[in-house]
Amino acid sequence: MKNRFKKLISVTLAVALAAGSLAGCSSQTSAPETAASSSSLKAGTYTGTGKGKNGDVKVEVTFDDTSITEAKVLEHSETAGIFETPVEKIPQQIIENQSVMADIVSGATYTSNAIIEAVKDCITQAGGNVEDFSKEIQKSAKEEEVYETQLAIVGAGGAGLMAALYASEQGIDVIVLEKAATIGSSNAAVAGGPSTSSNRVQEAEGEGVSADELYNYMYNYSQGTVNSLLLRKTIEAGGPMINKLLDMGLEATLRPDNYGVGFRARLKLPVKGEDRFKMVQNFVEGKGGQFLFETTGEHVITDGQGKVIGVTGTKADGTPVKVNADAVLLATGGYLGNKEMLAEHFGNVGIIPLGNTLSTGDGISMALESGGVLEKNSFSLIFNEFAGENEKSEGWQKNDNLKYAIYGGLLVNNEGTRFMNEEIMATKPLAGGEEILRQGYFYSIIDEEYFNAMSEVGIWDYLGQPEDWYVGKMTQEGKVLKAAGERFDTAVKEGWAYKADTIEELAQYFGLENLPETVKEYNAMCEAGVDNTFGKSNYFMTAVDEGPYYVFQYQSSAWGTLGGVKVDDKLRVINADFEPIQGLYAAGVDAGSLFTTPYYGNEGAALGLSLSSGSVAGTEIANYIKGLK
Repeated sequence: MKNRFKKLISVTLAVALAAGSLAGCSSQTSAPETAASSSSLKAGTYTGTGKGKNGDVKVEVTFDDTSITEAKVLEHSETAGIFETPVEKIPQQIIENQSVMADIVSGATYTSNAIIEAVKDCITQAGGNVEDFSKEIQKSAKEEEVYETQLAIVGAGGAGLMAALYASEQGIDVIVLEKAATIGSSNAAVAGGPSTSSNRVQEAEGEGVSADELYNYMYNYSQGTVNSLLLRKTIEAGGPMINKLLDMGLEATLRPDNYGVGFRARLKLPVKGEDRFKMVQNFVEGKGGQFLFETTGEHVITDGQGKVIGVTGTKADGTPVKVNADAVLLATGGYLGNKEMLAEHFGNVGIIPLGNTLSTGDGISMALESGGVLEKNSFSLIFNEFAGENEKSEGWQKNDNLKYAIYGGLLVNNEGTRFMNEEIMATKPLAGGEEILRQGYFYSIIDEEYFNAMSEVGIWDYLGQPEDWYVGKMTQEGKVLKAAGERFDTAVKEGWAYKADTIEELAQYFGLENLPETVKEYNAMCEAGVDNTFGKSNYFMTAVDEGPYYVFQYQSSAWGTLGGVKVDDKLRVINADFEPIQGLYAAGVDAGSLFTTPYYGNEGAALGLSLSSGSVAGTEIANYIKGLK
């Protein structure tokens, strides 16, 4: 059974191989058609820039009289473990094809586009016409590639990698299909760190967190909305899993208890990108496993009797793939990149994605197609705990005027009516965004004194350093905003901020008809020091009474999604008759039965449960496959 995937043979290629007409076992295709340029160029070397995810990407391009002869990236600030593939592939494709219509590298869209834009810049500088270098490249049809293995995993994020590790340890042949070009694009590769119990990092600092303590907190928080046995098993698996990864070279330290849950369960993983879990990929490959990168899983294969026997997909170059397997694990990381699915569950006001947009609900769709059902009431978001967002802005990391959303000040809906206790957003924003999610757009209203104070002393000092605001002391002490001047002017030009001399004028800009009455009522409560509508703590009751006044329009933003398919305690996908689908598993956030709405109150819950659920799934699947013999 070992290394059955090495039988990579397409139906049509098998005949050719038997006839001795081809060497090796991979599909052969004709070379791409090269786009000819009719531009007359000023020969020489030029530098151009394009906007990447983390800043400008600088590219150097050399031309002769009619063509691009060399292209290379000189400078960038893109994420390690993600930038390497596009930096290598995109310039090479452009030179080979004399066309900027290069294939975008999955998981590195911003970097890919930045390189292409920089090359276009250079073409223009050289006196060329970009249109002449924008020919579509004709590609020949691809033959289907067929693989044989024991376990097919769709997704190489945290859950998929851990499942591959644990299954490979038990001698199971593994193939992992991953949409991105490397393992460095998943949320697991860049998130701050997981929440787990009973590991050596905690013990070394005298901050041990038992499985009982973590389980009791999380299950009580869920109010019985998750699979209790699955949650318990997953939490118990977390400590041994972290210790295993530490032995393999994982770098980890212990984070403070920023949100006052009473224990320090969350680790900090300083390494980001491909290198964070590269040792896991190396281990799996060392055991004979294989990763099919830039390959999207699309459909689960069944035997006609309901038993899962494989998966199909497509590579980025159009090659169809079929993986015959004894079991399939779906671990595709949710649906943050699927605008239609987000709108279906949360409405048409867009959710701003901060995490992996290659996660487009593929695993959930494949499970439903195979007879699985959604876990009821599990759909929500892992909210941005640092700020609001707006699709018209450059992003919360570049404009501090987006941060008033999480400071406990006055928030109103699109009618100008106060709708929640804003203190929630100042004390548990990761879990507290359900109210703002119900509103679509929401608005922060502040006055001149508040606006200036945020840039001069910051929210913690402005509120008088309240002892009861634990999260404020942990996360806001000594911090000020860079929000005035050019940044505010930018917000106004982009259309999500406005300043006016009166509340009435302020209300008119976004059509917040009830705002004048809302501010009047709110100021009266601030003067009395009592919120008799929602019960907000009095130190957050800051009046909006010193003009001019400011309004900021926000949308919900998220690191990831919650909500997936129903699974049992073995992470087997469950059908409408409450029976497991033989050979089909789901882990990570694709497994809806493991996550609660709203999101858990402890930081790092999603990554911790995703990693640990992968280890449980890998063990359970190995036992299932061994039982088939």
